[in-house]
Amino acid sequence: MVAALVIYLSGDRWLPADDVGGADTAEGAAPREKLGRAEWSRVIALIVLIPVMAISLLTNQEIFNAYLVWGDQHFQLTFGGRTLPTSWLITLDAALSFSMLVAVAAFWTLWGKRSREPDEVGKMIIGSIFIIAGGLCLFVAALSGQGGAKIGLFWPVMFHLLNSIGFANILPVSLALFTKVAQRAISATVVGLYYLAFFGANATVGWIGGLYSTLPTPTFWLLHVASAAFGLIAFAAFKYLLMPRLLPEAVATPDPSAM
Repeated sequence: MVAALVIYLSGDRWLPADDVGGADTAEGAAPREKLGRAEWSRVIALIVLIPVMAISLLTNQEIFNAYLVWGDQHFQLTFGGRTLPTSWLITLDAALSFSMLVAVAAFWTLWGKRSREPDEVGKMIIGSIFIIAGGLCLFVAALSGQGGAKIGLFWPVMFHLLNSIGFANILPVSLALFTKVAQRAISATVVGLYYLAFFGANATVGWIGGLYSTLPTPTFWLLHVASAAFGLIAFAAFKYLLMPRLLPEAVATPDPSAM
């Protein structure tokens, strides 16, 4: 990416005058738009969402960490004398994530034709409910595996399904919210800030994953359910307390392209 940026900037003299780099030197170019109080309020509102999203993403990001260790040790992965690789759970999650993105987008399109579609934060609240349900599937699976019994794949598969539906209602929708609300002059910076949620989630998952070997497994997964519940409560507070004050236009005009 750095090399590409260097190449791009080195070719500045061949770019049109209204492109990046030429806009400032073009004759009669409009001055760069400054952010007013309302615009800064939008940025602050979006920054508040970043740690909330990071916490709400913990269950999803744990799939690539302690979840695989747990599955390798306790899932019933032997069928017909053949043991399936634990990594196939990642393949299952990827397939369901893509499928649910398509299914959820189709669902909201059909819903919007018959009734009013929820706004972006409303969909994120719905997504949190599904993530909570998915985390509870892991909790039930952990309870069924106590005493050394192997865990059947029903509950893990249900987790991946429900979590993927929640994923589809939070991640692309939240990105749409950030791009919609951000001032055009700083939209790229705001999108960059958005991805700090993934950094925060993965950093936290690395710490929480270390608790897997010390906590009872049901308690370990209840922590993840609690993180999704926190996201649900925080998204609801954001929608009903902060949005009417800081983002009144987002409340008044839901973005139909969010899903």
